Amino acid sequence: LAEPYKSRAMALLRERIGDADGLIATSRFYADYMAEYLAVEREKIHPVRIGINPAGHGLADPTAVEAPFVIGYLARICPEKGLHLLVEAFRRLAARAKPGDFRLRIAGYLGARDRAYFEEIRRNVTEWGLAGQVDFVGEVDREEKIAFLNSLHVLSVPTVYREPKGLFLLEALANGVPVIQPAHGAFPELIEATGGGMLVAPDNPDAIAEAVLELRNDPMQRQQLGRQGKAAVHRDFTHEAMAEETLQVFRKYLTPAR
Repeated sequence: LAEPYKSRAMALLRERIGDADGLIATSRFYADYMAEYLAVEREKIHPVRIGINPAGHGLADPTAVEAPFVIGYLARICPEKGLHLLVEAFRRLAARAKPGDFRLRIAGYLGARDRAYFEEIRRNVTEWGLAGQVDFVGEVDREEKIAFLNSLHVLSVPTVYREPKGLFLLEALANGVPVIQPAHGAFPELIEATGGGMLVAPDNPDAIAEAVLELRNDPMQRQQLGRQGKAAVHRDFTHEAMAEETLQVFRKYLTPAR
């Protein structure tokens, strides 16, 4: 929300939060954060892991072609999601590699307010002489998204804010694509739960580049991360698993006390 509506909405939330017997958050991180932000007892907030519809995901193996090594971004195109950090990491990788060693593929919704941000990124890519190594795919539907993910060796969405969900991470892992994410927000607990990626220092293109190099140079590690992540998401992070965890919270409050 834009101001002043955001401040008004948060004031109303703080005022009426006591009316709720219990609350649900999308991660332990967000439960901790909102407990402090809304001044509510942490015990009232129940983390429920987000889930995806696994249908169609993971039916094909990610690209087995080793060159070029394809890095992907799948999220809304905006400063908050950190596309500029990934593009800068790609520039540094390209400067250390032979032409054609790496490729960057970018997909996601672009809103009107972020067009200037995106155009600046495109200009930079052209000025650096990398336009031929960067694909701007645009917005994708479900089938296109799965095909996009299967064209990648690794995915990174280096958000500059502390992400409370990370749905794109689960979608990548569901297709066996490992992820490289900043060590903040919900990402540490998601990586711990899935074993499907690497954590790097936030706001650090060099750290992203080094992690990409590590996975490019160690296919066995990359494939292991992908397998672990895929198995964990299809087992623990489905929409059915999310519904069951939500029901458990509901039962806690709806079951009559004996």
